[in-house]
Amino acid sequence: MKKITVGLIGAGGIALSQHLPNLTRAPHVNFKWVCDLSRKRLEYAQKYYCVPNATTNVNDILSDSEVGMLLIATREDMQAQLTIKALQAGKHVYVEKPLAATPEMCEQVVAAQKKSGKNVAVGFNRRLSPAYLKAKEIVNTRGGAKNIFYRIADNFWQWGKMHDYPPRSRILHEVCHIFDIIRFFTGSDAQSVYCIDSRSDDEIITLKMQNGAIATILSSGYSQTDMPKEHIEIILGNKGGIIVDDFVELHQYGSTEFKPRYTFAGHTHTQCDFTHKYMYEELGLQAHEALRRILWKKRKQLANDEFDETMTGLAELKLFLCGRENETSLNENYLCNKGWLDAVEHFACSCLNGTLPGTATANDGLAANIIVNAVIESRKNGMPVHIENLS
Repeated sequence: MKKITVGLIGAGGIALSQHLPNLTRAPHVNFKWVCDLSRKRLEYAQKYYCVPNATTNVNDILSDSEVGMLLIATREDMQAQLTIKALQAGKHVYVEKPLAATPEMCEQVVAAQKKSGKNVAVGFNRRLSPAYLKAKEIVNTRGGAKNIFYRIADNFWQWGKMHDYPPRSRILHEVCHIFDIIRFFTGSDAQSVYCIDSRSDDEIITLKMQNGAIATILSSGYSQTDMPKEHIEIILGNKGGIIVDDFVELHQYGSTEFKPRYTFAGHTHTQCDFTHKYMYEELGLQAHEALRRILWKKRKQLANDEFDETMTGLAELKLFLCGRENETSLNENYLCNKGWLDAVEHFACSCLNGTLPGTATANDGLAANIIVNAVIESRKNGMPVHIENLS
């Protein structure tokens, strides 16, 4: 099988949870290099994923003529610069979101991509999730998406502190995903946005798209992990609608061409139990809600020392919740298939075959970033913000 040789830059949180296992099992990827400033992370990557080469110097990867593609998963203040360096070195690039903190930096990536002739994919992986691909198929055959409601609610109040993200930064780090997926479903850029907030990282956002579609986002970082994170409702042009719950269950209304209900298998990690994959495929949201509730309750028990150290079940519980060497865990938000592996594999195949990838591009990363900054401005000023025509 034809494969593209890949190097990973950044072996932190998203790499541990997604990119390390996914690059290992993507059929068209030859995973050759991992780069990180932490030698502990490099040792972990080589021990559990058998990556042949590890380095703390990114130039070791850039100078390797065998490497055709880089996956960049650092903090956002480094990603654009590293993407530009990789393009200048003649590599295709899959870069995590957000592409950069400012539209100006995103524009530099777009310019570098055009000059290099290489492909850039931004990690808006939801475009490749099986649930949203099915939803997009229904949208395209039934008059388009006219009115969208999206809820994205998580425990950013806790997660953001762990990662040293300041308050009010969730729009950039997390909700950028939703701006991209609304563009994906409507097939249109945003024309204007309006944002009001209740407290830091707790907002309602409305978007008016250039093609007349509208969208409302309920964004909150004050949920608990027993609550499913994402829910989308789409009202269609040819009447009827679609509801997708946390990527595991889809309901469509108003058509006999499609089944009324679809369920989708879960996403797995090579170091974690994968029973949920088949449970989700069989039971959908029912299984997902039950597992989220179980994990939430067990973590509270562990945190409150409700287990005696001498109990035989304690080691089992810690392994279940924290994974091997506390580096991986059965994370609720990673149990459903949001398209991580599918996006990397699709991009690798596109680079190998010389075809235009269906992943989000550098231009899509720029468009999402422009919306991010317009929403931040609206939130600050309490007024709608018009967005210039991006096309």
